[in-house]
Amino acid sequence: MKGPVKIFIIDDHQLMIDGMMELLQNHGNHQIIGTSTSARQALDALSNTRVDLIISDVNMPEMKGTEFIAQVKKLYPEVRIIAVSMHQEKHIIKDVLKAGADSYVLKHATQNELLEAVDKTSIGETFVSAAITKMLVEDVKYPSIEELLSEREREIITLVAKEYTGRQIAEELFISEKTVETHKRNIFRKTNTSTLVGLTKFAIEHQLL
Repeated sequence: MKGPVKIFIIDDHQLMIDGMMELLQNHGNHQIIGTSTSARQALDALSNTRVDLIISDVNMPEMKGTEFIAQVKKLYPEVRIIAVSMHQEKHIIKDVLKAGADSYVLKHATQNELLEAVDKTSIGETFVSAAITKMLVEDVKYPSIEELLSEREREIITLVAKEYTGRQIAEELFISEKTVETHKRNIFRKTNTSTLVGLTKFAIEHQLL
């Protein structure tokens, strides 16, 4: 890419914007050409400004980050996007990347990670935070939710997470309470959880709710 990389930063917290601006202005061949605390205002600004790279928060009040990213990619497919988020749940990461983000950086990532993300994304490469890479590697090494739990176990884990009693689950699925308890023991063992809170978190992370 010839000339400075023209960067636009979007985050609903001005403090985050200021921190990224200070970091990027002292690194490499970058030019911050605009910032915004609003996704809708950013879309208006982008219609009048040539941008090479957008660094965008995923969580914004008036528009979902995935919606913003998808709109930018539809209007300006050549613009590269780094999504920045505090979330590291697999389904959120997948949704953001499917929407069109080229890279994904966690908000608690190091400054060097953000700088590496900017350098790589600006030349057409993809970057994800080290913590996400580790999680994805573990996801490949270990079985998927379909491989881990049977269809019946997935039905029960959903009802358990919704705080159904053993009797209610038995009535809902037309099975005995004894069978429900057997399934629950197997579910806790397979998911490596031992409490309702842990099981609910597992269900949310694997999009069972």
